[in-house]
Amino acid sequence: MQQLEYQEKEEKIDLRKTISQYLYKWPWFVASVLVCVISAYIYLRYSVPKYQTKTTLKFDKKQNDLTSALSDLDNLGIGLGNSDELKSEAAVVTSRPILMRVVKNLNLNVEYFNIGEIKDSQLFTKVPISGEIITFDQGFVSSEYHLKKLKGDEFTLESEKYGKFSGKLNVPLKVDFGTIVLRRNLQFPVNPEYKIIFSNPIEKVKKLEKTIQVDLPDEKALLMDISLVGPVPQKSERVLDEVTRQYNLDGQRDKNLQAENTQKFIDKRLEVITRDLSGVENQKEDFQNRNRIVDLQAQAELALQNTSENTKMLLQQQAQLDLLNSLTSEAAKGNNQLMPSNLGLNPSLEQSIAQYNQLLISKNKTLKQATNENPAVIEMNREIASLKDIIRDNIREQKDAVKATISQLQNQITTSNNVIEKVPGQSKVYRGIERQQNLKEQLFLFLLQKREENAINLSVDVPKAKIVNPAFTNDIPVSPKRSIILMGGLFIGLLLPFAIFYVLFIIDDKIYNRDDIKARSGLGVLVDIPSLNEDDNHLVQKNDFSELAESFRVLVSNLKFVLPRKDSAKIIMVTSSVKGEGKTLVSVNLALTIANKNGRSLLIGSDIRNPQIQRYDSEPVKRKGLTEFLYDESVNVEDLIHTSYTNPYCDVIYAGTIPPNPQELLSNGRYQKLIAEMASRYAYIIIDSAPLMLVSDTLSIADVADATLYVVRSGVSRNVLIDFAEDLVKDSKLRNVSFVVNDVSRKARGYGYGYNYGYGYGYNNKETEKKWWNKIFKS
Repeated sequence: MQQLEYQEKEEKIDLRKTISQYLYKWPWFVASVLVCVISAYIYLRYSVPKYQTKTTLKFDKKQNDLTSALSDLDNLGIGLGNSDELKSEAAVVTSRPILMRVVKNLNLNVEYFNIGEIKDSQLFTKVPISGEIITFDQGFVSSEYHLKKLKGDEFTLESEKYGKFSGKLNVPLKVDFGTIVLRRNLQFPVNPEYKIIFSNPIEKVKKLEKTIQVDLPDEKALLMDISLVGPVPQKSERVLDEVTRQYNLDGQRDKNLQAENTQKFIDKRLEVITRDLSGVENQKEDFQNRNRIVDLQAQAELALQNTSENTKMLLQQQAQLDLLNSLTSEAAKGNNQLMPSNLGLNPSLEQSIAQYNQLLISKNKTLKQATNENPAVIEMNREIASLKDIIRDNIREQKDAVKATISQLQNQITTSNNVIEKVPGQSKVYRGIERQQNLKEQLFLFLLQKREENAINLSVDVPKAKIVNPAFTNDIPVSPKRSIILMGGLFIGLLLPFAIFYVLFIIDDKIYNRDDIKARSGLGVLVDIPSLNEDDNHLVQKNDFSELAESFRVLVSNLKFVLPRKDSAKIIMVTSSVKGEGKTLVSVNLALTIANKNGRSLLIGSDIRNPQIQRYDSEPVKRKGLTEFLYDESVNVEDLIHTSYTNPYCDVIYAGTIPPNPQELLSNGRYQKLIAEMASRYAYIIIDSAPLMLVSDTLSIADVADATLYVVRSGVSRNVLIDFAEDLVKDSKLRNVSFVVNDVSRKARGYGYGYNYGYGYGYNNKETEKKWWNKIFKS
C-alpha cells in the first residue's frame, strides 16, 4: 500500500500535551514545593518577629466665638484651627529635634543583645549592663562589640575590626570611635557574653524617621495615629510614649515661649503707652491753663447766654437813649407844653417831669383867672423854668448813664462773641487731645487685660494633644506573616519549576517523540526506537524480546502498509538530516529484523564518506565494498556480499574504502545497476545512506528507493530538520517518506503516544533494578 500523498500540516496548540509536559515533571514540582515550604518554615522559625505598636492623639479645635474675658487664648497656642494644621503637626511629630530628644532620653543609640546559637535576641528592659556614649568622633556611624570576661568591675570588649578594649565599670573607656562608659544593673543576672552596638544618635534618628508612621484616620475629628513596627514591643511602646511626651513638651515650650514673648511685648507696650498717656494728660492740662478752660462746653454755653442777655439789655438802653433824646428835644422847646411821663425813666426824672407837668397845669388854670403879671403866675413861671432846667440836667445825666451802660454792654457782647468764636477751634484741639487720651487709656486697659490673660495661660499646663490610647502592641506580629510566608513558599515552589520548565520548553526546539513531529508535519511516523544504555546490546538478536527488538518488529509491521506490492525486492532507504541521529542503527537492526527464511535482506552501506556499518561487525577486518564496485567494473558482486553473524538470512555490503569523489561514483550509474541486480535475489534491500543536510550523495540514489525512512533522534534533532525533510518532499527529491524516532526515552514516551515494550516477559529488567529515585529523576 502506498503512502498517502503529503498534506500541509496546520499548526495548533495541543493543550493536553502542554499540560502533560508539566505533569510529567511532577517530581521536580514536589521537590521544589518541599524545599520552598521547608525554607519558609525555617525562615519563620528563626526570623525575628516584628510587632506593630500604636498610639492615638486627639487635638482640640480652636473656638473663635468665645465671649468670655479669655476669648483670645486660642491665639496663644491652644487648639488647632483646621485639618491643614493637623497635617503640619504630623510632620512635627517626626521632626528631628523631637526624635533626637527621644533617642537621648531612652539611650536608643546603644543596643544590647543576648548571643544565641542561631539568632541574637535584643534586650531593652532587663539589661544587666548598660552603656553610654560620652563622646564620639566625627563621621562615626556605628560599632559592634562583644562584651566578654566580666570579672568584678573589669570587662573586655572585642571587635572583629578594631580588636580588644579592656576597662572597668563606671570608668570612661576610650574605644575606636570615642569614649564610652559601662554600668552594672544589679537587679538582673549577667550572662557570659553580650553583644553591644553603639551608634551615632543621628543615625538612630534617621532610622526612627523611616520607621515611625503618622496617619490621620479622620481629619475632621482631629485624630492622629502614630505607629512603630519593631521586634521588641516594650521598646516600641517606650519610644512612642516618649515621642508623645516630647511632642507635648515641645508644644508646651512653644506655648510658654510665645507667652513669655507676649509678656515682654505687653510690658514694653505698657511702658510706651504709659509715657504717651502721661504726655497727653500734660498736654490737656497745659491747654486748659493757657485757655483758662475748666469746662469748654459750659463756658461756651455761658458766653452765649451772656451775649443774649446783654443784647436784650443793650436794646433796652438804646430805647431809653432814644426816649431821652426825644425828651431832650421836648425840653429844649420854649413853649410851655406838657412833657411825657411814665416812660420808665429814672424815678427822679419822672418825679421832676411830674412836678413840671403839675405846675404847668396849675399855671394854666391860674391864667384862666389871672394874667401873666400875676405874682402867682410869675412865681409859677419861675418855678417852671427852674424845674425845666432840672429836667434838662436830669435828662443829660440820664443820657450819659445810658450811654455808659450801652458802651459797657457792647464791650461785654464783644467779649462773649470772642469767646464763642474761639470755641470751635478750641473744641477741635480739645477733642483731639481727649481722643488721644481715650485711645491711650483704652489701649492701656486692653494691655493690662491681656497681661493678666497671658499670665493665666502661662500658669495653665495644658498638653497640646490628648493621648486617647497610650502606646499598645498588637499580639499578632505584622512580619513575618506566617500564613503569607507559607503560602508564598508554596506558590514559589510551584512557580519556580514552572517558570524554569516554561523557559526550557520555549527555547527547546528539539524533537522528543512522534507527537512533536505530528505537530509540525503531515508525514507519518512508523515507530519510536527506545533509548539504550551503553551496556545494552544495540543489535537485535535471535529470539530477542527486548524493547529494541519489539520496536523493530513494530517497524517491520508498519512498513507493510508503506511499501508497494511488487515481485522484486522492496528497497528501503534509511537516511537522516545530520550524522549522529541513529540511521545506521536503524538500518542494521531493520535488516536483521526483516530478514527471515522466507525472505532474505541485503544491507548496503551507501554512506561512503563516513562508513558506520562496520561498527557492528564482530570482526573489524578491512573488506571490499560498495566503493570498489562503483569505480572498478571488474569487481565481482559476490566478493562484496557478507553474511551477518547475528542473522544468517541477512547479507551486508559494506561501504568500502573512502573515495575522494563520492558524488561522482554514486552518480555514474553503477549503483542503480547494483540495485537492479540485487533486486531479483532479495526480498528486501536496506540502504544506509548519507545525511541529507551535509552532502547531496543520498539525493543521487534516492530514485531507487520504494520507501524512505527519515530518522530523527529524540532530544537531539531539532524542529528545523522536520521542515527540511518536508521541503525535500515538496520538491519531490524524496518519495514515500516516513519518520522513525530514535533514542526515545521512557519520559518522552510517557507524555507522547508511547509504547511499553517487553510485555512483562522480564528479558530487560535493568530498569526495575534501579533505585526509585533514579527512576523519578531520570532525564
